[in-house]
Amino acid sequence: PIPLWWTTDFILASPVGTPVSEEKWIVGEFNCSCVGISKCLPAYCKDDTPNAQFTDIPAADLAEATRYGDLMGDKALAILEPVNVSSLMKIAKDDLGLLPQPKCPKYKGALAQIYVRSAPYGGSDKSSNGHRYDSIPFANGMISAGMSCQLIHYVHQQHSAFFEVCGRFDFIIVRCNPGQIKSDGGDQAK
Repeated sequence: PIPLWWTTDFILASPVGTPVSEEKWIVGEFNCSCVGISKCLPAYCKDDTPNAQFTDIPAADLAEATRYGDLMGDKALAILEPVNVSSLMKIAKDDLGLLPQPKCPKYKGALAQIYVRSAPYGGSDKSSNGHRYDSIPFANGMISAGMSCQLIHYVHQQHSAFFEVCGRFDFIIVRCNPGQIKSDGGDQAK
């Protein structure tokens, strides 16, 4: 489940008279089951409105409720859509053999590789498209299990960007032979 609509109770834990800048607040409760969009209450059945329905919501209130619903949809999509890797250099020529990514993955993953730009074929472990020869079967295994698995390459000039992007994944499979980062001009110790 994706928590998209939650509230919490904040309780002031400081004694009366505490300066605002020194106040301490604690979380009393998280709740989602009873939280609703109050603008939609005209559609809520009660003893005096047993036939309440969607069309009973005033247009202005419905517009505001729709805005909340749209915001929830945008947030859900951001959680479910693939991790944006556009800031990373695309090394591989293609992803031949890679299965389609699941629309709603259980987890978001990546398979990280390195391409030694000065070596024939990008290194002794590469296919002609620039991926490691076994990257596609590994990624497909994750995809077949209901997880996404995006193929990315580490480029030492993009070290910070690479790790920033990696932080958005739930898991990373590293397929990098010892010494390849150094062979490509990077620092293996980083």
